[in-house]
Amino acid sequence: INRVRDNLHIILCMSPVGEAFRSRCRQFPSLINCCTIDWYMEWPAEALNSVSQRFLSSVNLGTEEVGSAVAAMCVDIHISVTETSDRFFQELRRKFYTTPKSYLDLINLYMSLLAEKREELGTARDRLLNGLFKLDQTNQVVAEMKVELGALQPVLEQKAAATEVLLVQVAKDKVDAAIVEEKVSEEEAIATAQAKVTETIAADAKADLQEAMPAMENAVKALDSLNKGDITEVKGFPKPPPLVQMTMEAVCILLGEKPDWDTAKKLLSDANFLKNLYDYDKDNIPDTALKKLKKYIDNPEYLPDMVQRQSKAAMSLCMWTRAMDVYSRVAKVVGPKREALAEAEASLAATMAQLKEKQDQLQAVQDNV
Repeated sequence: INRVRDNLHIILCMSPVGEAFRSRCRQFPSLINCCTIDWYMEWPAEALNSVSQRFLSSVNLGTEEVGSAVAAMCVDIHISVTETSDRFFQELRRKFYTTPKSYLDLINLYMSLLAEKREELGTARDRLLNGLFKLDQTNQVVAEMKVELGALQPVLEQKAAATEVLLVQVAKDKVDAAIVEEKVSEEEAIATAQAKVTETIAADAKADLQEAMPAMENAVKALDSLNKGDITEVKGFPKPPPLVQMTMEAVCILLGEKPDWDTAKKLLSDANFLKNLYDYDKDNIPDTALKKLKKYIDNPEYLPDMVQRQSKAAMSLCMWTRAMDVYSRVAKVVGPKREALAEAEASLAATMAQLKEKQDQLQAVQDNV
């Protein structure tokens, strides 16, 4: 350990530039008291010149004379800064250090600025050359176009004369188009008015049908709920309750059969009984059947709720008969409206066909324009 201690040497290299060196000397006094301080003097001019030539040898400066001059310039700048720093210290007592690292930074700064400026000049040169090339190309194209224009001059004069004739024709076609367009506008106004009338008639008929549709839908749902057991239940009455009897008589009247219980049982025994009710021609119910049905409809006891108390299946049939009555009454009102709607739709279709023909004529004229 003693031998290591006697022979161990630690070398600390510090730069005097900045506050770090002074701070470390104050914080660690042993750096001064227990160390041998070697002060390295500044490089001489020959060393500075050798270093600058060594670094600048990798840069293309054109000739050796230029390289030597640039190296000498770096030496002069460094020496002048050093002398100015000494004078600055003597006058203001402020020390400014110039170290070898500062000299190397000066050389690297020159080399980086030289590379940057060379790149900028190279870019500007390329842009200039590209611009000159484009100008030359443009001049060639312009010369060719002048020759072509000279050759096309007679053709242009001919086209100009033809254009004048075409403008006269276009003016005439515009007048014709305006006349056709006016007629088409009149036809469109007529078609729009007829369409509104048709929509009004259709809406009116639809509103009347809406009165009957809920009853029809409820009747269909009621028929959907019936099954063979329900039909057997009604058919199984030896002597049906009064409201069941009334319901089946109403069904017989609508189906064009004799309104009695024996006939009703025969209808119930038919395998297609429910299908006949579903497919019943409700739009063509005979007036005689409706007159006979009216006394049942006007009966205050002939209501689905009251019929249900005696037979659930009969209630569904009661709803069906009442729905047929409502639908027939509404159909009498809607029938003429449907005929009027059909006539209006036919008239509208004819008008739209004429309008389409006029529009095609207008389009043809406009295409010519």
